[in-house]
Amino acid sequence: MKNLHKAMVAISISAAAMVSVSARADIVSSTSSSWQTSSTSWNVDTNNDNVSSFKAHVGSELINISTVGIVDTGSGNATATPGTKDTLFTSITFDPTNNVFTSFSFQGQLAILGDIFVEVNDNFGITFTFTNVPKSSVFGPFGAAAVAGSGQYIDKVKVYTVLPENFNSIKLVDFGNYTVAGAVPEPSTWAMMLLGFFGVGFLAYRRKNQGHVRLA
Repeated sequence: MKNLHKAMVAISISAAAMVSVSARADIVSSTSSSWQTSSTSWNVDTNNDNVSSFKAHVGSELINISTVGIVDTGSGNATATPGTKDTLFTSITFDPTNNVFTSFSFQGQLAILGDIFVEVNDNFGITFTFTNVPKSSVFGPFGAAAVAGSGQYIDKVKVYTVLPENFNSIKLVDFGNYTVAGAVPEPSTWAMMLLGFFGVGFLAYRRKNQGHVRLA
């Protein structure tokens, strides 16, 4: 019975952990473009030549942008392209000054066909990394969005490739307030949860029969 007791405790703890994980807020990858409007599109403040940092706005919100590799941009709803200096454009980081956005999306073109990575930091200090494997060097939209009701916001986004891959362009950048529905637990998760609840009930039953119930 001791072994059974230990097993039921382990199941209960595992199930409780699974419930905790399934209830945790999340940010997921997204290819939706239905939420994108002119008000969610980035607007680069000025023309930029051979820079590795610049500023843009989405509505009234300031976005600080830095790159690995020198880039050129136009102004307005611009495209970032490799600068005239002989460097490879391999990474771009978007750093909103306020945590007000729940979704991010971008499009662009690769110099060669390779993987694209999107690293999202949220307002709770959690980092999510997604991989996009485009079928063509021209790609998009690709990005991420918070689960509805999660209370998560985008703190920072890094888009990057791994050499020898690099970007020919990054464009149509959008930050908005689109959210996605939460995922329904898998059948196996439901089974573990039920086992956990059974374990808790079994332990309570055992303690009652052994006189371990304390009266107030």
